[in-house]
Amino acid sequence: MRYTLQIQNAEIDDQVRSKYAMVVPILNGMLNSTKSDIIDQAGGRARITFEMFCRVYNEHPGDYGICFEYALHQSIKNRDRSVYPLVSEVLEDFCAIPGGAESILFGAEKSGDASVVQTAKNSLNDESKILVGRQSPPTFLKRHFDNIVKAFRSATEQQRLPSSIRGIWKADLFLGNDLSNYWVAATLKTNKKSIEYAPGLRVALFPEERRYETPRRDGELIYCPLPYNGEFMELFGSSFQIIKQLVASRGKQPSWAALVYPADQEVAKWLADRAHFPVVDILDALDAIKQPGLLKQQSVDVEGDNQMVASAPIPFIEP
Repeated sequence: MRYTLQIQNAEIDDQVRSKYAMVVPILNGMLNSTKSDIIDQAGGRARITFEMFCRVYNEHPGDYGICFEYALHQSIKNRDRSVYPLVSEVLEDFCAIPGGAESILFGAEKSGDASVVQTAKNSLNDESKILVGRQSPPTFLKRHFDNIVKAFRSATEQQRLPSSIRGIWKADLFLGNDLSNYWVAATLKTNKKSIEYAPGLRVALFPEERRYETPRRDGELIYCPLPYNGEFMELFGSSFQIIKQLVASRGKQPSWAALVYPADQEVAKWLADRAHFPVVDILDALDAIKQPGLLKQQSVDVEGDNQMVASAPIPFIEP
């Protein structure tokens, strides 16, 4: 799998031009993730029109959530002050894991055909332990790792895992550090309402629903709302929605019920008016009108069989 990181490099100064800037990597990522034989049948990458692309593109299950998952993982690794201090504090205050947060990208499913990222297993050592509920002792994580991966798709394997870590196969990240050798399984959801408890899961991460929402414990699960630079995530979400609505309307201008904000309609109209042009030409034309300097792009290859290309947003961090 290849993640194309869209790293916010400046503050947003105009809603329309900033959405032109964000549409470029999203549309490019969608084009790259579409199977090559489908693109070839539609005329090839250099000739497929935007209208035809809208007819053949199928979103991979969980594309949006995968982008958000990797963005958080990368932000923790980079010590971004938007999330790193908060996650580190949650680990120390609620899980008794001092020393700062490290993140291991787990994600037993990416788009249906790839299993676990092998680097997750390689990031652990034989003494790495997973912390679960307050009433259960820690258990060695690497010892059960292969079975955890199998459990994602096999109910039989799920039953073979210790009851204390049931549901751990649903984890998106492992949070902890090598200093303590303790880790917790974390589930990441773009919507708080989608969070589901399981004995093996300890932390639930999600974008905050209101400003200054603080972490809390609810039973055995620790809820950690992320002040994830809402402005930028809203930009990513609305730009993603513009393209999806155009795909749904087969490249024609979406209705006002589909896109209710004038800026979204303006961007959609610009694209719909050029539906008969090749996608690659449209991407080139967008370069001239997008907000300059808003994003810088970085590609990261992640081990696994999945050939999907996902666009992952990384928020702006003031120097």
